[in-house]
Parts: sequence; structure tokens; C-alpha cells
Amino acid sequence: MSLSTQSLSLTSDTYLAKLLAGACSLRSQNALCDVTLEAGGVRFPAHKIILASASNYCKILFVGNATRAGSPDANVQLKAISAGGLRNVLNFIYSNKLDLSLQNVEETFKAAETLLVREVIKLCFQFLEDGLNHKNCLDTLNIARRLGPEELRQKAMNYVGQHYKQILTDPQCMKQLDRETLCEILDKTDMAGCTELELFNAAISWLLHDSVRLKGAADILKRIRFPLIPLRDLQRYVQETPIMRTDSECHRYLQEALSYHSQLYAQPALQTQHTSIRSSSSMLLVLGGRTTDNRICRDMWVVDESCSAWRKIGELATPVYNHCVAVINNFLFVIGGQSRFDPAGKQPSNEVFRFDPRDKSWLQVSSMLERRTRFHADVLSDRILAVGGGTLLGKLTNTMETYQPAENKWEHAAPFPVPVADHAGTTHKGILYISGGFSAGKTLRDTYSYLPRLRRWITNRAMTFARCDHGMAAIRDRIFCIGGRTLSAAEEWIQVNETENYCPMTDQWTTLTLSPFDCCQFSIAALHSRLYITGGGSLRRMSKEDGVFIYDPDGRLWKKAGSLPNALVDHASCMIKLSCEMAADQQERGVKCSPGGNSRKRSTLSLFITNKQEPHTAFQREQELDP
Repeated sequence: MSLSTQSLSLTSDTYLAKLLAGACSLRSQNALCDVTLEAGGVRFPAHKIILASASNYCKILFVGNATRAGSPDANVQLKAISAGGLRNVLNFIYSNKLDLSLQNVEETFKAAETLLVREVIKLCFQFLEDGLNHKNCLDTLNIARRLGPEELRQKAMNYVGQHYKQILTDPQCMKQLDRETLCEILDKTDMAGCTELELFNAAISWLLHDSVRLKGAADILKRIRFPLIPLRDLQRYVQETPIMRTDSECHRYLQEALSYHSQLYAQPALQTQHTSIRSSSSMLLVLGGRTTDNRICRDMWVVDESCSAWRKIGELATPVYNHCVAVINNFLFVIGGQSRFDPAGKQPSNEVFRFDPRDKSWLQVSSMLERRTRFHADVLSDRILAVGGGTLLGKLTNTMETYQPAENKWEHAAPFPVPVADHAGTTHKGILYISGGFSAGKTLRDTYSYLPRLRRWITNRAMTFARCDHGMAAIRDRIFCIGGRTLSAAEEWIQVNETENYCPMTDQWTTLTLSPFDCCQFSIAALHSRLYITGGGSLRRMSKEDGVFIYDPDGRLWKKAGSLPNALVDHASCMIKLSCEMAADQQERGVKCSPGGNSRKRSTLSLFITNKQEPHTAFQREQELDP
């Protein structure tokens, strides 16, 4: 018989634990110990070979050091650490167990940092991070600041930021809250579920905890965005707070806010950091339009970039379709359109309503000089430009007018080259571009640009495809035209599936691949180099659609991201920032919509109407381009 040549390498599941237990037992008996570590007047006998294996500091200290290596009573004094911290680290080295609390974690960390025991350092960070809650996050943040790791400090501050409302309403937390942390909280841009008045009250509460704090009141309160506090609350609460009267800087903050509220129409042009909503992300807002049964909508729906869950945030001042929207410094303007379904479009509206998400209010501003439907509106240099469209009795117009918020006034500007409706437009580097549209019984390929400094229109290279009821949007150095429809030689409407982009630098159009999106009368908005396209009418299916598509121009990728609450055409969309308070308020009320759902809950938005115009009449439309 021959012996097998096979060999095995076996391990024991219990050996390492027993080895540590044996070393720990020898240490407890002071057996074979050949070194003593001393901290805070307390001596700890240990074994050099164990310490050198676990601590890089001890390895450097002992290996090759003949004096210490040969001395049985070698004593190492560690002056920078405490006895408790050293004891905890040694216990870990000999047992692989670390007992931590908020009371000892800092001294344990310092001992591990001195001895270069990386495992203990990691466990200290893990303990602080895993144990974060609203009661200890301030202590953890202060410890992280003293220990120095930026990552842990940032995580603790993020936790404080997420639970700031619990902290600001807890008297004990407010008492121990340090100035730096309070300032970081008040500087936050995302403040869900907390009004600016509540932040002001919290800041005042903190200042009154200690009279010494009042000396720095102006520096604390400059972080409050006083113009975001409603006028009645400014007058009723803020103005009556003693520090706002006795401190000149604080009084100036109040006066600036009161002045802002007194200039109602000019507010979009008076924007500063203190009038900006505390929100770091924009939402896709869809408003108005026509449903499958031609009901005219007044709903306002928002969704985040994922487009997964729509929420109704309120209602328009009046139902409307074929309207335009424009955003100036996060003020939303809803312009013109039709409020009653009428295929002839003979009585469009010239009314303009402004929505302020800061206080969730509507304001009727000065009406356009002309009634308009199926037109285009955009913003240049904080002015709104309204171009073309159908006007009274269904007549197409080539007029353009501009609106300046500070003056609350519309003025005629350079007319568009031709009377046109159902065109599309966008702005790029301070220039307004208009493409396509419907005029004189045909669809157009023409592209024009308006140069505001010269106050004139110039002709650009025409699109490859004639189209109207399409979408146009600018992404970086390109302008994209998507979808729409055109009249065939047989005078029949056909879909335009091709997407093309325009380069203003070279005045060239480039045709891209066919898209899965085949609609007209949809809405389009751009955010973070992506295009968001909602709803529309399909000629192929002869239906109104509820699809939400995202187009990534960099990868030339289309993605269907979800569905609108309702199928819509002739609606409008834009990107806007909503106050976190507003979003949180709507979530608490359950005003949500999953795809296919419908919420008819009445809006609680306040409506202030000034310069009241003539009552609404039945609106007519010249031609119903309706699938």
C-alpha cells in the first residue's frame, strides 16, 4: 500500500479566541509581562510582543530598541492620554472587545490615536455614527469637531440638519446648542416642515437662554430670511420682539423685509439670498391643459426628478389651456390661453396671474395688451416676452410684447416676422429663438432669433422638418426641437418623429435618431442637462397621452419615467423650487397621486386679485389641432 500524497491546511475556529484569552489571563496575573505603560499616574503591565503586534507605535518603540528590549522593568510614560483611555485600548488589544460610551469614547480615541491602533479608531467612529439620535447628535457633533475627522463631523451635522426641528423645539437641546451649530442650522437651504417664523422664534429662544448671547444677536438673526415671513406675522410677532427694536442691525433686517412686502409687483426683481426659498432642488410643475373629455384643468401637479410620485399642490386662479408659463426668480407667471373649451378660439384671454411659492399666494398682475392663445412666452433679463399666437376672432398675430415686473406694465416690442401660432421657443445665452409654427394655412420650418440689445429679429437656418405644436429647449450649447406635427401634401396632419438640434455657433441643424416619443401639443422643460416631456396628443393612436419621458442629449437616450395623473394636451410645464414647508404640508395632507389616480381636493392657496378685468367670456379657437 502507498500513502496518499495529499496534504491539507486546517484551521481551528477556537484557537484565536483561546490565544487571546490566554494572553489576557497572563496579563491579569502579571505573568511574563516585560513592559509597563503608564498614563495619568496609573501603570499597566503588558507584553511587548502583544503590544508590538497590535500597535504601530509600540512596534516602532520596541523593535530594535536594545535598551528597552533588554530591560525587564521597562516603563513607557504616555503623557498625552488618560488612564481610562489607555485601559480601554489595552483591554481591546487583549480581548478584541471595546466598551464605549459617549463619556469615554473621546479619551479612548485619543489613546488609540497615540498608540496607532487603527482598529480602535475605526470602532470609535463606528460607535459615534451608529449611535446618532436627536438626543446625542449635538454631543457627537462636538466630539467630532474635537477629534477632527471631517467625515464624521459632516455626518453628525447632516443628522442635526435632518432633525433640526426636534432640536429647536427641545428646551434642553436649545440650552446646550452651541453658536456654530445654530448658525449651521439657520444657514441650511432645505428646511422641511419648518416656517421662517419658527426659525426666528427658535433663534430668539436661543439668544434669551443667556444674556451674553444677545451681544451677537445681529450675526445670528442675519441668517433668518425675514422677507419669507408673511407680512402679518412680521407686524404681529417679529416687530414686537424687543431685540428687533433695540438692535440697529436687527431693526434694519425688519425694515428691509417690510419694504420687500410693500413692493408687491416688483418682488421678482428684488431677489436676494434672503428672499430665496429654502430648497436646493427644483421640481417639475405641470399645470392646466385639457383632459380626455376636454375638461379644462386648473390643477397644479409637481414631481421630483425621478417622476415617480406626483403631488397636487394647488389650483390655478382659473382653468386654462393653450396658455404659457414663465418663471422669473422662482415666481411663476401664468399667461393668456383659454379657460373654456372652444375649437374656434375666438376669445382668448389676456389675463396674467403670478404665483409665489414663498407664501403660496396668487396675484393678478397687469394684463397683456393683446389676448393670446397658442403663443410662446419666455424670459430674457427678468422680462417676459409674449410672441405671436391666436388673438380675437381667431386671427393670428405677429405682435410681441414685454412685461417688466417692477413697473407691472406690458409694452409692445419688435413684431415677429410673420403672424404665427403653435410655434415653439427657448432662450440661449440671452437670445430668444422661435421655430416652426402654423401660418397662412401651412406649417413652417423657419427659425428666428430675437436680439434684445438690437431689438430686432434675424433669420436663422431653417429646420430640416416643418413642424408645429412641437417642443423646443436649450441644453448647454445646443437647442433641441422634438415632436410636433405637419401638414402633408394631401393636407392631412402627420406626426413628426424626428428630433433635431441646432447649434447657434455654426447656425446648423443636425437630425438625430427617431425617438419613441410621437406626440404633439405636449409640454417640455429642462433640468440638469435633461429634457422632461409630459403628455401630448398622438395622431397615430388618436388619443391624449399621460406619458412622462426623459431625454438625455449626452447619451441620446430616451426613457419613459412614468405617467401624469391625467392624460393632458395643451398644458404647460416648468421647473420651479417649492418651499420644503409647502411640500411637507402637502405630504401630510395626503395630496399625492400615483399614475392613473386623480385628486380633486380643493386648494388652500390664497388668492389676491387686483386690477380686476372684464369677466370671462366663452373663448373660441380658429382651428382645433386636436387628435
